[in-house]
Amino acid sequence: MQLIQSKIAKAIQEVEIVGKVKNELVDIEPIYDHKIIVGGRGKGASWSIARILLLEAMLEPLFIPCVREVQKSIDKSVKKLLDDTIITFGWQWFYKSLDTEIRGLNGSLFSFHGLHDYNADSIKSLEGADRCWVAEAQSISRRAIDILRPTIRKENAVIWWDFNPRYPTDPVWIDYIEHKDPYAKVLWLNWRDNKWFTKKLQHEMQADYSRNETRARHIWEGELADMGDEYICPLELVNRAMENKITDNKSYDLVVGADIAHQGGDEIVFYKRQGDQIIDKEYMLKSNDPDSKSLTRQILNNLQRFMGDRSVILNIDNGHIGAAIADLMIDDDYAVNRINFGGSPKDKEHYANCVTEMYAELKEKLLYVDIPDDEELRSQLIQRKYKFVSGSRGYEVIQIESKSELADHASNMNKSPDRADALVLAYYEPPEGSGSSGFASPKIH
Repeated sequence: MQLIQSKIAKAIQEVEIVGKVKNELVDIEPIYDHKIIVGGRGKGASWSIARILLLEAMLEPLFIPCVREVQKSIDKSVKKLLDDTIITFGWQWFYKSLDTEIRGLNGSLFSFHGLHDYNADSIKSLEGADRCWVAEAQSISRRAIDILRPTIRKENAVIWWDFNPRYPTDPVWIDYIEHKDPYAKVLWLNWRDNKWFTKKLQHEMQADYSRNETRARHIWEGELADMGDEYICPLELVNRAMENKITDNKSYDLVVGADIAHQGGDEIVFYKRQGDQIIDKEYMLKSNDPDSKSLTRQILNNLQRFMGDRSVILNIDNGHIGAAIADLMIDDDYAVNRINFGGSPKDKEHYANCVTEMYAELKEKLLYVDIPDDEELRSQLIQRKYKFVSGSRGYEVIQIESKSELADHASNMNKSPDRADALVLAYYEPPEGSGSSGFASPKIH
């Protein structure tokens, strides 16, 4: 035992860690529940975390799960980085690397997991964790964070979050950078803090700056990615709409926008608008119930209860189940506007289809409307891109990207933009609608 302790003491003396990490995240009091390293590429954060955790696990038996959002194979985990660190410092005498885990002589255990595969019940296997390493934390979804954080609850347990900033909608950015957490220590780090920054990395950085300086600053300095002109609803406008407070909307008709999910797991979303303000909302998940009649009746009952009475105007997505719901609502004497997202817009000179027009019209109203301050809604609105395509009259028109195109690049949101679609439905004025809802003046109180 004395020999092992002597070897551990020698290992601690030999290890080099990025100075800023050691000074601010290792030798700190009090113990923080969360330690966040954020910055650009080449900052040396992952190597530093690997060394710190391996050393801590030598000093006492620790259970350390290493997680990421999706881990299709062990090759996609940080296991190789830990293995390389063990070999670099000659710690094979203490650690044994197995196919899917790393074990220490004192019983310490490193395990590797993809949070996407867990739910509230299965995540309980991680409850005894002493440390947790969240790699590529910018990709961690809100769902994954919400099941992970309450699970790592052992006394003095610490979660290490390691990420390069991506978008202002990423939950880890919102929780630890935008909103201050008194139990978290945030450390900004970049390549300048890394004395092992190689010439090869320096050449790559210089090449990136020569190609596109804005993108290079995002990659190497940790600046947020630009969400500019290619997005239909800019972040600044969406934030403004979520901060606005409307008080003089009572004289306007009520309108409900209803987006009916097509796939199991998607959301069914209702928004109720009066003038410029969303005054009520309801979300429900579409189940995979094979009894379609039962599901249709459940949606219908919920929608009628949400609307309140027949004076409310309904703008509903007319696809799939939505069309059946619209039929039943009309049969029951509700004022219904069927909206075909792929149908013709009012303004054919500028827009390729109805859904593009709805999003573009909402964009023009964002300065003075009052919409819910909702993280998921924000993500869905600001990540939808548009492009110019050849229109039927021979000149270019605007076309919003499809849902499948959105899913290819969007992050940290549900697979379908159901909340955003319901919102644009609530604010849309059909060309020949059932009733007229009107909008209040742009005056904000």
